[in-house]
Amino acid sequence: MSLMKDVFTGTVHSNGLPISYYDSGPHATSQHVIVLLHGTGGSAENNFWALFPMLAMRHRVVALDFQDPLSGDATGEHYADQVAQVVKAAVRDNERVHIVGYSFGALIGALVAAQHPTILDSLTLVAGWIKTDTQQRLRNSIWQQLHETRNDALASFSVLTNFSQSFLNAKNEQEIAALVDGVRKGPDRSVKMRFNRDVDIGFALTQIRTPSLVIGCTHDQTTPVRHSKMLFGALENSRYAELNSGHGIVHERPSELFVIIDAFVRDPEGSPAGHIFNNSHA
Repeated sequence: MSLMKDVFTGTVHSNGLPISYYDSGPHATSQHVIVLLHGTGGSAENNFWALFPMLAMRHRVVALDFQDPLSGDATGEHYADQVAQVVKAAVRDNERVHIVGYSFGALIGALVAAQHPTILDSLTLVAGWIKTDTQQRLRNSIWQQLHETRNDALASFSVLTNFSQSFLNAKNEQEIAALVDGVRKGPDRSVKMRFNRDVDIGFALTQIRTPSLVIGCTHDQTTPVRHSKMLFGALENSRYAELNSGHGIVHERPSELFVIIDAFVRDPEGSPAGHIFNNSHA
C-alpha cells in the first residue's frame, strides 16, 4: 500500500469478508477523522493516491477497500456495513467522522448517513447520483456487453467516458496508453456495475439531516452534473460546489477537492444550507 509513508493497515470483518482499511494516524486524538469511500472501479489507493496524503496533512484519514460478495449480486446494505465496521474499529467510542464518498462511494456514503446518523459529523458526496437514469443505463449496458465478450476496447471505453475532453487532450499517446492499461489491470468492477445499473437511494436521502456538501463535475459523462444538482436539491441540509472536471475528478482535480473538503470539514455549517460555492478555478 503506497497511499503515504507509515500508513497503518488494519482488517475488520463484515458478513464474513475481510475488509482492509488504511489509517493515517490511528493514535491521533485531536484531528477530524475523514473516511474516504472509493468509486466503482477503484480502490483506496487507486482513487485517493493524491487526496489521501493531502488531507492527512491536516486531518486523520481512513480509507477502505470495498469487498464484493463471494457470490450473487450485492446490496447497498452489504457495502454500508463494511463502512460501519471500519468506523467502529478505527475510531473511539462516541467519536464521529466525516464521510467523503466518490461516485459509487457517494451512494454508499448516503446510505451510511441514513442508517448510522450518530457516527457522522458531515457528509460529502462527489460525482454521485440518486437513481440510475436511461442515459446511465445505456452506458452501463455497453460496458456489460464489452465485459461479457472480453472485448479489449472496454478499457479504452472506460477512459473515454471517465475523463474530460481537456484532461485527455493534454495527454500524449504514452500517457493515454498508461491510463488505459491502468483500467485494464485495475480491480474487477462487474459486481458494482450490476449494482449501479438499477440503484435508487431516494428513500435514504429523506432521512439525512447531517450537514452535507455535494460536489458535481461540470464535464462528467458517467454521472452528468444534473445528478449532483438533484442530490443537492434532495438533501435537507446541503451545500453545492461544481468543479471543472470529468467523472475522474480524483485524478483530474485532487488539489481543488482537497481545498473544498478541508474547508467544509473544518466547519460543516459555516455556510448555510442551500449555499452554492463559486468555482474560481479555470
